[in-house]
Amino acid sequence: MVDNFSIGLTHLLMAIALWRLLYRDDLDREVSPRMLWQQRRDAERAAEDAPSDA
Repeated sequence: MVDNFSIGLTHLLMAIALWRLLYRDDLDREVSPRMLWQQRRDAERAAEDAPSDA
């Protein structure tokens, strides 16, 4: 009984993980690490160049 429960539980958890992975939005887009780095760099530069209200 315990063996069936543990096997069923692990399979259920793997199915939930797979379900969540398949419905991620970022799986539909391929973005290279360089593009991500450039986007972050540009965002940081824009934040630095923006006048602060404080």
